Amino acid sequence: MVVNRFSRCLSWLVPLPVLLAAPLCRAYSGEAAFNYSACLFGRPRTLQVSVVGIDRGTGHVECSGGDSARPQEPFTWEWGDGTRSRGFFPQEHSYGNRDRTYVVLVTARYPGGKSDTVRVPVRFGPLSLSPARPPLPSGVRVVIPSEKPSLRSTRAPYGVSPNLTVFDDSFFQACTREAVEYVLSQAAAIQVDLANNDVCKADGKFEQVLLRDARFGGMYSVWYTDPVCFGVGDYGFKGDIQWSSFFHEMGHNVTLNSPAGFHWGFRQDGPANSIYSETMAQIFQHATAYELVNRGPKYGISEDVALDIAENARSSMGIVRRSYEDYRGNGSHFCSWNDPETEQDDTFDTFMTIAFKFFEHAEKDGAGYREPVKRLMAFLQRFNPDWEKGFSARKNSVAAEQFRATLAVAALSYALGDLRREFRELRFPIDDQVFRQLMADVGTLPEAHTGVAP
Repeated sequence: MVVNRFSRCLSWLVPLPVLLAAPLCRAYSGEAAFNYSACLFGRPRTLQVSVVGIDRGTGHVECSGGDSARPQEPFTWEWGDGTRSRGFFPQEHSYGNRDRTYVVLVTARYPGGKSDTVRVPVRFGPLSLSPARPPLPSGVRVVIPSEKPSLRSTRAPYGVSPNLTVFDDSFFQACTREAVEYVLSQAAAIQVDLANNDVCKADGKFEQVLLRDARFGGMYSVWYTDPVCFGVGDYGFKGDIQWSSFFHEMGHNVTLNSPAGFHWGFRQDGPANSIYSETMAQIFQHATAYELVNRGPKYGISEDVALDIAENARSSMGIVRRSYEDYRGNGSHFCSWNDPETEQDDTFDTFMTIAFKFFEHAEKDGAGYREPVKRLMAFLQRFNPDWEKGFSARKNSVAAEQFRATLAVAALSYALGDLRREFRELRFPIDDQVFRQLMADVGTLPEAHTGVAP
C-alpha cells in the first residue's frame, strides 16, 4: 500500500494465512525448486490454517482458519508430537517438549474421497539464519531501529504520520531483530538489482527503516522520506512473520523511487496510482521471495527461513489468482481510476490481473523472475514528461484509460512477448498507435522476445 492523500486502508494487502505444503527439496542444489505454478494453475486451495496464539512458556498453542468448501466432516489434526485429534476451528494443543519446531498437519475431507492437507509450523525457538552467511551488499540496508529516527519528507505535500514509532524487543520472539534486518536487507539488495540499480539514492545509498504503526492493521510504504520508510502494524510480527507483505512495501519504495532521473512517485499518484504502483509491488514482492528461496545459500538464508518465506509468498500469490478470477467472473471490467468517493479500491482486480498475467507467463517460460522483471523495469524506466501527460494522474478520460492500459500491456510485452491479444480478450482498451509509439521510445525487444509488432 502507498500512503498519499488519496490512499485508503487497503486491508487486502494482508496475506491470508494459507500455508501450502510443497517441499523445497531442490532449493539448495542449484535448481529452482520453489515456484508458484500450483498457486496459479492448480486446484484453488480452500483450506486455510494459521497459528494465532503460542505460549512459549507453557507450550499452549491455538490454531484457527477456515475452509470455504465447508466440509461436513471434522478436520484431522496431527500435531507433530505423535498425537492426533479431530475437530473444526479453532483448535488448541499443549506441547510438553518446547525445545524444537513441530509441523502440524491439518487434513480436510470432501465428498467423493477428495482431501486437502495443510502443514503449519509451530516454532518454540526463533528462526535462525545460515551460519555461513555472506556479508550484506554495501549501500543497501533495511534497519529496524530501537529508537525512532528523524524522518524528513522530501516530497511536498506529503507528511509523516505521527503514529509511527518503533518495535520493542517483545515483538522478536519468532525471529531476532538482527535476523529480520539481515533477511530484509538481502531482499532490498535483490529489489534494487531488479530495478537495474536505477533508484533515487541519498549519498549513494538506498536505506529503509521499518517502523511500527500500532493503529494500522496492515502495512504501508512511505517512499518519500529520508530515510525511506515503511509502516507496519503489529500483525507483521505476531505469529507468522509476514515476509511477503514486507517485500511488497519495499517494492513500493524501490519502484516509486525509480528511475532516479524522473521517478514515478508523486507523478502518478492520486486516483490513478494503483495501476502502476500496486502492480509493481505485487511483482516485486513475489519475485523477491522467488530469489531468496531458490538461492538461499547465496543470500545466507537458512532452509528454515526459506520455508517460512515460501509459505508466506504462496499464500499472497493465492490472493492474486483469486482476484484475477474475480476480474474475469465479473465481466472483465477494466478500471484504472480509483474513484475517491467509493470505499473499495475500484482498480483492485484490474491491477491484480496485470500482475497475474506477468506471473503466468514467467512461470510458463520457466526461466525465473529476475530477467523478466529487469526487462519490465528497463521499459518503465523510460518514464518521461510525455508519458506522464498521457498517464494523466489527476484527471480521468477515455484517452487516459487507454494510455494506462496500453502502457501496462506494452511493459509486460517488452518483458515477455506481445500480450496484446490476451489483454484484449480481457477487455483492456489497448491503442495500437500508442503501443507502437511506446515501443519506439524504448527500442526493440530482446531477441528472444521479438513477438511485438513494429
